[in-house]
Amino acid sequence: MDEHVHAWLEAYHDGELHGRRLQQVESHLASCKECRSELEALQNLSALLQESPSPAHLMPPDRFVAQVGLRLPRRQEEANRRGSLNISWRAIPFGLFGMWAFIQALFIVIDLILLGLTFGLGDLLSQGALISLNRNELLLWSIGLNIGLSMVIGLLYLSWLVSWWVGRQHTQNET
Repeated sequence: MDEHVHAWLEAYHDGELHGRRLQQVESHLASCKECRSELEALQNLSALLQESPSPAHLMPPDRFVAQVGLRLPRRQEEANRRGSLNISWRAIPFGLFGMWAFIQALFIVIDLILLGLTFGLGDLLSQGALISLNRNELLLWSIGLNIGLSMVIGLLYLSWLVSWWVGRQHTQNET
């Protein structure tokens, strides 16, 4: 064997070589001073490591493996979270539409009550807080509040639409 056996010296030192490979390494070591000195350095290093006490601050191997496992990313949980986030994200327009429809229905009822008070329904009811207020002012407040809340909901929808579009553009640029 003309080539050096550097690649096999560690396995030879640890007693892991058998058969023909073991014979080749031993015959080479008998004739090669360079490989013998490398094996001697390996034996000295091994002896030094055996003599040195193990550090007390190192954790046991099973605990180390458990902690590494805890730090690994959870792909399945992350995928589930992203899926539920996508569903929630896509449900926002429906929620905003439902909120807008509820507010519209509420103001329709309020306007009908105010209209009834204008046409004399208040005379049939007992003296209440609404009857003592100016009906025209209440109608203007109702209309103004309705328009204001509708604009806020519209702005929320537009901001959702813009962020959805930007996210979509970002996803298309990544692929």
